[in-house]
Amino acid sequence: MFRRRGFTLVELLVVIGIIAVLIGILMPALNSARRQARSVQCLSSLRTIGHAYFMYAQNNNGAWPVAVHPLGTYIPIDQERRWYDLIAEYVTSVRMDSYSDIDKVRENSVLWGCPEYARKDDYMDPNDKRRPGYGMQYYPTYWEDGNNLKNLAYIGNTPAGPPRGRYVKQVEWRKPSDRGIVADAVAHILGTSPPPFNATVGKWQPFDPIAAVAGYIYLDGNRHGPPSATKIQSYNKPMLNMLFCDGHAQPVSVKDAWNAIHNPGGDGTTP
Repeated sequence: MFRRRGFTLVELLVVIGIIAVLIGILMPALNSARRQARSVQCLSSLRTIGHAYFMYAQNNNGAWPVAVHPLGTYIPIDQERRWYDLIAEYVTSVRMDSYSDIDKVRENSVLWGCPEYARKDDYMDPNDKRRPGYGMQYYPTYWEDGNNLKNLAYIGNTPAGPPRGRYVKQVEWRKPSDRGIVADAVAHILGTSPPPFNATVGKWQPFDPIAAVAGYIYLDGNRHGPPSATKIQSYNKPMLNMLFCDGHAQPVSVKDAWNAIHNPGGDGTTP
């Protein structure tokens, strides 16, 4: 009769070691594939948001939504409105009469369409509950027309002088294929500032604390990149998504996003 021979301890340790090595090799690839899939889902949501902009224009004499329309401005309004509740009727069946109603649709809506938005369920700030994870820029022609405050897509008042901002016509957003309109962000707006702008001067999440200072553009610069990415990598490599004024959406770097707002079709950054 033959005795059945079992595995020795050394053999078991070798097998366990091989499995551990395989897991170590495969996990980065799996994580990368998961990030890519979520980025594709986010891009799809941005394209749907782009369609909503065009539908809004069709029903509003060719005008696009403004980024923000607060109370107490030269255009009277009962509730503060923001770009995402202005287009909500085209992307969700839930009625939104104010930007604060966005919490009603956050479970299933392209307005909360990025699965990588870290603050979707774990709010770091009370305002996060009223921010969709995307921000709209409000400079349709601002850097090309002498910084004319009247042409901002952000309604407001100036202390002394003409009213600020208006509902800008869709056709007035110049260079639509190069000009970004909505992108992954940690606020509901995307700001920008005059040059110089580079990886040192510019400030964005998650590498700089949020602050209303020159150079801060509220981009979520590494939303779709690896967790280990550095600020300089997010500046140069496409790690966030952006919707453009012609309706297409694509991954961009922070540098690309800044140029798409400030200098569409060119490069206004400094080394």
